[in-house]
Amino acid sequence: MNHFSTGHDVVDQIGNTHFEGNIIPAHWYQIFKMSNGKPDLNAIILLSEVIYWHRPTVVRDEYTGQIVRAKKKFKADLLQRSYQSFSDQFGFSKLQVKEAFDRLEEYGVIKRHFRTIEANNQKYNNVLFLELITPVLFEMTTLPTSKEGGSPFQKVDPPHFKQGTNTETTTEITTDINTQENSPENSVDEVLNLWVPDLHSLNSWLQRSGEQPMTQDQVDQVLLEVNSHYSPRLKSGLVTDTQMYSNFVKWIKRKPTAKKSTRADNKKNQPTNRHVNDAWGEIKHHAPATDIDCGDLI
Repeated sequence: MNHFSTGHDVVDQIGNTHFEGNIIPAHWYQIFKMSNGKPDLNAIILLSEVIYWHRPTVVRDEYTGQIVRAKKKFKADLLQRSYQSFSDQFGFSKLQVKEAFDRLEEYGVIKRHFRTIEANNQKYNNVLFLELITPVLFEMTTLPTSKEGGSPFQKVDPPHFKQGTNTETTTEITTDINTQENSPENSVDEVLNLWVPDLHSLNSWLQRSGEQPMTQDQVDQVLLEVNSHYSPRLKSGLVTDTQMYSNFVKWIKRKPTAKKSTRADNKKNQPTNRHVNDAWGEIKHHAPATDIDCGDLI
């Protein structure tokens, strides 16, 4: 019999029930997102399952009730699970499982290892082992609280560009660029070094969101805008590396600066259509024809 009550029957009943299941932090839905901005539910569910397998099991002494030791749930040095096992457990297709782990690995929270193992006197190739990268997991799960209150990730979205006009945003970006041009040369390097993305990883993010890969020069051009915009948060450590990859992609999708400049460069190499009244160079004079028989036309 429970001697404590909240005064609400349903709440008391739930409090007296032991529920089994994985834990999903609420703000994961804001961190793990698809390219369309919706929560990456498949990746979230699979990550919570991987974390469950990494929770230690406590062993108690049956006579004293004291904790004797803690042990891991899996046998090897890493968790060994197949795509098929996740597919059977959650009802995903094997392709959905693989693609979800592709995205988790791009986030940096999971690393996959494919090994050759021997069991029952038989060798098995490409056996999947999963490594959980705890520093990245902790960064995504334990959010710092800003001085202004609330989660800092609520304030790191790139500027929203209005369709048909981008006057306000263009003014802000132009100011940042002009500031860089009028500042000492090393200030540009400082801005570029505020956040330095890995080019291969960045292009993976871009391709996954339907964008074309970029060269390092194109990336640096956009970084002058992106890093300038997020400079206060980058210097304060209020935005994660994963969030910056996401912000960079959103910035490209809303204002593809590098692509516009590339198209502008291509236009320079195209022939220019001349106006009918423009000068066409020196006029050449030819002697009149004299030996033409015009017949009855004259």
